[in-house]
Amino acid sequence: MSLFYRTHLSRALIPLVLGGSLSLAFAKPTQANAPASSPPVPPLFLLGAGACGLVVGGLLGRALKKAPVVKSEAIADPIFDLAPTALAVLDPKERLINVNAEWNVLLGSTASKGDLFAPLLHPDDLAPVRIGILSVFDGETPIYERETRLFRHDGEMITARLSARKQGLKSKPDTILVGLSDSTELAEASRELEGARAAIRSLYEVMAGDKSTTLDAKIKSLIAMGCGRLELPIGVLSRRTKTEDGRDALETLFVQSPDRRVRPALILPYGDNSNEGRLLGLDLMPNIIDWRDSPCIASGEGLTFLAAPVEVNGTWFGMLSFSSPETGRSGFDASEVELLGLMAQWVSGEIEREETRKELERQQNDILAANQKLELLATVDPLTEAKNRRAFNDKLAEEWSRATRYGTPLSLVLLDVDKFKSYNDTYGHPAGDGVLKQVALTMMAAIRTTDFFARYGGEEFALILPNTDVQGALILAERLRARIEGAPWKERAVTASFGISTLHEDIKKPEQLTSAADEALYASKERGRNRVTHAVEIVPAEV
Repeated sequence: MSLFYRTHLSRALIPLVLGGSLSLAFAKPTQANAPASSPPVPPLFLLGAGACGLVVGGLLGRALKKAPVVKSEAIADPIFDLAPTALAVLDPKERLINVNAEWNVLLGSTASKGDLFAPLLHPDDLAPVRIGILSVFDGETPIYERETRLFRHDGEMITARLSARKQGLKSKPDTILVGLSDSTELAEASRELEGARAAIRSLYEVMAGDKSTTLDAKIKSLIAMGCGRLELPIGVLSRRTKTEDGRDALETLFVQSPDRRVRPALILPYGDNSNEGRLLGLDLMPNIIDWRDSPCIASGEGLTFLAAPVEVNGTWFGMLSFSSPETGRSGFDASEVELLGLMAQWVSGEIEREETRKELERQQNDILAANQKLELLATVDPLTEAKNRRAFNDKLAEEWSRATRYGTPLSLVLLDVDKFKSYNDTYGHPAGDGVLKQVALTMMAAIRTTDFFARYGGEEFALILPNTDVQGALILAERLRARIEGAPWKERAVTASFGISTLHEDIKKPEQLTSAADEALYASKERGRNRVTHAVEIVPAEV
């Protein structure tokens, strides 16, 4: 498109350096446009499409001020007749008094004196042009300019820069000079540019839209936008795959197809010439399998097709295609092809980012699982699956801090399997391990979710009871003791002794709470085992 503008503008104005100063002049008309009988044109003025306003308002205007007013069909001024810009003289009734050769060339007809100017104008431009011309006739403005649409004799619509300027010295002239500079190509290019800008804005809205929008939703929006911009009803993002018998194929991932001619999750091999295959370009695939950075454009009987490759991490992932089951346009302009390329690049980048995100997420999950496993190994007793001594110490410090800060009760229970050494010696270590496992399971099944149970060491276990006073700890410990005693033991009956301590003002640190519970446990052993003792029950003589 930039090439078009450079080419167009190079025709529009040709500067001449004359005697060290910059001048503008009319360009000599081409042989295609000039009548066969036209005499050679002196290189007095150069004018391209789009500079009519300059000429009429400048050099030509000054020349015409000095020239007599044209009042007949005879060509009164060689500048007027030879100018390569369409010129006409209008009277107040909008009738053509005189036209030059370029006027007839531009509008594709031979104008006659008295022809009305208004029928040449597009209906939407008729009213504003009339108002502008009237303002020149009324002397309100010396010159009126406007981009205007007109119809040629063959019905083709063109766009031209219209300039109207009064003739003569009267404040309200009898005639005005109208110039038309063909700007059809420029107008079409402007519309094309605006369309491209709108497409880029739409693409940006999809790319930089709501961050919470999923990739699937963004791709669907992108395809819908592409169908609208390219005026093709079917849009598809497909990926390379294999058929069940191992042939190269495309699978449709995202599809916009109003009549469901193409459906999602469709797998078709290269070279497929079915209706669906043709709309996916599969009949073209053997020829474009090695395409890189190039769009594929096809148009034939019953098909219009435009596609671009989608690469992910340097590998051909699939393609983004738009098609119609009808023979529509014969080609696509550069801006549309460029838009398709941008869309394909965006899809490539988004898929790469999504794959990277998923890979990072997988790695993070692996790291999290590994850390959890390490944490488990570091804090769980492998035999009983209860928490270990390290975890117990951390939890006791945490609950101690909470209880002392908020003034809530805290109790600690230590229990020891009675005569466990004898059990091991009699029935063996595997049987002893079984006892420890069952004691742990019995305890963990009976405590509250807020309580913390751990293997303290050997056959000894610990139970931290947050928000539990002396009476509550005694009741729970007795219930646990009874459960252990009443459990179905395989070799012989198993019992346990319990020692309890509860936080009070004389206990200043966690270790003292543990020592008090240990002393109470020792007292239970001394009193015959299979019993519960709280530290408050121990008299000083026993300690």
